[in-house]
Amino acid sequence: QYPDIHENIIVFSAEGDLWKVSTEGGIAQRLTTHAEEERFAVISPDGKTLAYSASYEGPTEVYTLPIDGGMTTRWTYEGDGSFVTSWTPDGKIVYQTWAYNKRPDEQLVTIDTESKQKAVVPLYQASEGVQTEDGTWYFIRPADHNNVTKRYVGGTARQIWKFDGASEAVKLTTEYAGKSYHPMWHENRVHFISDRDGTMNLWSMDANGNDLKQHTTHDQFDVRYANLDKGKIVYQHAADLWLLDLTSGEYNKINIRLASDLD
Repeated sequence: QYPDIHENIIVFSAEGDLWKVSTEGGIAQRLTTHAEEERFAVISPDGKTLAYSASYEGPTEVYTLPIDGGMTTRWTYEGDGSFVTSWTPDGKIVYQTWAYNKRPDEQLVTIDTESKQKAVVPLYQASEGVQTEDGTWYFIRPADHNNVTKRYVGGTARQIWKFDGASEAVKLTTEYAGKSYHPMWHENRVHFISDRDGTMNLWSMDANGNDLKQHTTHDQFDVRYANLDKGKIVYQHAADLWLLDLTSGEYNKINIRLASDLD
């Protein structure tokens, strides 16, 4: 679950721990062994650090870990759920939390790991955020409410929005009332997950919500989670991880074995 990719390395969660493996598959290396659960690991732009969420001391908080393993660093003490979503292009951690909102909604917060300063993105309701090189945010509202109803269409379906930092945010996925979520940015296109063909698949649109394209055509199990780096998307499909090459359009299951499977 919860895979991320950086060049030829994939990190993911399994058995409640974090693991890494090559994009070619093979035997995965366990990075954590704590009894509590680690999720939502994302790799820093320089490929050296993982930011992730874990419940080591009760509440789910934000931590970092060297990608080759080592000591963890705790970054939040919110006492409220803090869930990592991404890194900014200049190396800040992005996470979502209710902790700074006077309303019961999640907001996006960044952490500068050099100055240790936090900043709330000025949106009263935003989650699953990703920032582009020019500072534009693509995000989701409303937040995920754990509704797993297939093909749900209604007022609480997640939709993709755009915020340039100055003007009012605008909704991009206006042509479909169902779910469109988990935006990913690559070469002036927003890639995302949606069930507009009846099953959760990977789609993309241009920066203004036009030129819709479908990239996967799974029809039995949903795409559940995904992340992108340099034209390749790693995603969770059923109990496996798959890799989509946006250049060729090909997507295939990654054959992974956990080191514990060999015991």
